[in-house]
Amino acid sequence: MSIIRTILLFPLLAVLIFSCEKNDSEPTLIDPETLIPTEIAVDSVQEFKQIISAHAEAERLGLSFFFSDFEPTGVYLKSNATLTLNVSLLEGSEYPELLVGTYSRGTDWNRQPQSYRLQSGLNTISVKGQGGMVYVRYITDAEPKGKIRIKFISGWKHSPIYRYNQTTNSNWNKMLKYFSDVPTATLVGNKEFLVVSRKKAIDFQNKNQDKLLETIDEVINVQNNLSGMDSSKDIHKPMSHKLLMCEYLGDEYYMFAYWYRTAYRKSDAVQYILDPESLRTDGWGPWHELGHMHQMNAWTWSGVVESTVNLYSLAVEKHFGISPSRFKRENRWGQVKSYLEQADEQRDFNAASTDIWVRLGMFYQLQLAFGDNFLKELHKYIRVQNPTIYNDEDKMRTFMLAACNASGKDLTGFFKKWGMKFAGSDEVYNEISNLGLAEPDQDVTLQTD
Repeated sequence: MSIIRTILLFPLLAVLIFSCEKNDSEPTLIDPETLIPTEIAVDSVQEFKQIISAHAEAERLGLSFFFSDFEPTGVYLKSNATLTLNVSLLEGSEYPELLVGTYSRGTDWNRQPQSYRLQSGLNTISVKGQGGMVYVRYITDAEPKGKIRIKFISGWKHSPIYRYNQTTNSNWNKMLKYFSDVPTATLVGNKEFLVVSRKKAIDFQNKNQDKLLETIDEVINVQNNLSGMDSSKDIHKPMSHKLLMCEYLGDEYYMFAYWYRTAYRKSDAVQYILDPESLRTDGWGPWHELGHMHQMNAWTWSGVVESTVNLYSLAVEKHFGISPSRFKRENRWGQVKSYLEQADEQRDFNAASTDIWVRLGMFYQLQLAFGDNFLKELHKYIRVQNPTIYNDEDKMRTFMLAACNASGKDLTGFFKKWGMKFAGSDEVYNEISNLGLAEPDQDVTLQTD
C-alpha cells in the first residue's frame, strides 16, 4: 500500500518536505491535501482480498452471531461528504461494498453503516447524512477468488489507526494529536479491531497498545479452544474473521454482543477494552461479550443464553490464573446446592425462578466431572451433526444427547436431578437409554471447583 508522495504548491512545481526525525539524506514526503507526515498518514491506495462471508463462517461453526466480515481502512468521511475513489479489479470478477459508519457507533445501539456497491474505475459516493469510518466488505459464500485495489482520491480524511506490531506508540500519540478534527480512532490486532472515540484513545494513549491487542487475542484464542476450533477437520478451523469491538455512545446498554460486533458504553465500560491490565485482571464483561460470539445456536435455548456464555468467561478467568473462580467467590455453589436439595416436583431447570447462575452450574458440573476436553468435544460433535433445529425443545434434546456422547456416559440421572423436563423430554430420555452407555462412576451433581 502506498500514499501520494507529492504536493503541488504552485502550478508545475513539486516540493519535497523533509522530516527532522529521519536521516537528512532520506526525505519524508507529505500528503498533498493536509501536509500530513507519511509515518502517520493513512494509505490512499489499499488492496483487499476477497474473504468468506460471515454467514458462511457462522454456518460452518454453528454460531448464533456473525463475526465481522469487513476490514477497516482508516479513512474517515464527514457528514454529507462526497468521496471519489478508483477501483481496480486485480483478480476474480466480483466487486466489494463500501461501508460508511460503524455498527453500534452512535446513540442507537443498533446503528447500521451505509452501504455502497463499488464498480470498476472511478466511483463517486455522496454520503447521506451522518458519515463515519470507512470499511470494505469483500465477501463470498463460495471460495474467495477476488482481489481489488482501491485508491481514495478526494473527499476523505485521515484518522488515527494503530496496527499491531507495525505502529509505534510514539506515532500513535502523534496521530491522536494531529487528527484533532476526526472523532474516531481504530486499533487493529490479529483477531480484532477496536473503534473508539479519539478522546477515549487519548485517555489510554500511554498504555501498551500491542499488549492490549495481544491480550484480546488471548481471550479469543481461549474461547476458540473451548469451542473445539482445533483444525482437526476443516469444519473445526478457527473463525477466519476479526471481530469489531466498539465504543457505544448511548445509555441503554452497558455492554452487548450482536451480529458483527461487541459494544461497550462510553461512560463506564469502554475502559475495559482499552487497558490491558484491566482486561486481564477484571475483564469479565468483555470476556462475557466475546463469549456470546462463541455460543452455538444448536444448544443455546432461550433460558441459557446468559448462562452458558459464562463457560467461556470462566475459561478465560482460569487462563489468566484468577483463583478462586467467580462461581466460587460469589458462593454460587451454595445456590446450586439449595436448588438441587428441593423436592423432585419443585426442581424445574427452565423455570423463571431458577437463577441464571444456578443454570450455569449444570454445565459447569459436567465440565468439572469430565474435564475441559468435554466441552471441546461437545462443540465438535454438535458441529459435525449439524442438527435441524426448530425450537428450544430441539436445542435441549441436542445438548442432552451430545453431552452423553461427549462424556461417554448415560446422564439420565444427572439431567433428571437438574429438573430437565419439557415437552418431549421423556422421548429424549428413551433416546439416551438406547445409546447403551454406562452411568457415571460418581454423582456428578456433587461436583464443585
